[in-house]
Amino acid sequence: MWVRGCARRCPGCIAAPILDDGPALDLLADELVALVLATADEGVTFSGGEPFEQAAALVHAAVALRDAGRSVMVYTGNTLPELRAHPEPAVARLLAATDILVDGPFELAHQADLLWRGSSNQRIHLLSSRYPGASGPVDLPGVGVEVRVDDTGHLFWAGVPPAGFVAGLRQAAQERGIRLADSNGVWA
Repeated sequence: MWVRGCARRCPGCIAAPILDDGPALDLLADELVALVLATADEGVTFSGGEPFEQAAALVHAAVALRDAGRSVMVYTGNTLPELRAHPEPAVARLLAATDILVDGPFELAHQADLLWRGSSNQRIHLLSSRYPGASGPVDLPGVGVEVRVDDTGHLFWAGVPPAGFVAGLRQAAQERGIRLADSNGVWA
C-alpha cells in the first residue's frame, strides 16, 4: 500500500506523484485490513510517501494484520535509530508491528538494483522472528522492474527502475504509436 505525503523529498524518488498530501483514496484501517485479508497475499507492504509520517493511521491496520497471521513490511526514508528515538508513540507502535523494515533515504548517487532497495545505502532489518531464514538473501540483487498492462489498458510498473527507465519506456511506447498519459501516477 502506497501512502501519500513525504517531507523528505529525496532527489530521484520514484514516488514523486504521491509525495504531496492531498486527495487520494481514503481507507479506514478496518477497510484496509478487510481488503488484505480478502486476498491470498502473505501480508501488506507500506511504502510511499513516508509511512511513518502516518504511523498513527497505519498502526491499527498493521497490528490487526499481524494478529491475523499476515506479515507487515515497511519502507521508510528514516533510519532505524531515528525511528527508535522518535518521540511519537505511534511510531514505536508501528515499528513494533513491523516484520521487515527497509530504512534509509533513497540516494540517487547510490542507485542500485538490490533486493527490496533502490539505493545501496538502504538497509533491510528483520524485526521479528517471522522470517528466520531470510537473513542470508538480503544482499541478493533485485529482480528489476515488472511492467504490467491490465485488461482496461492501464500500465503499471513496480520495482526500482534504472536511471532513464521512464523516459525510455515513454519513448518506446511513442515509437509504437502508444501514448502514455500520466494520471496520478498510473499510466493509461
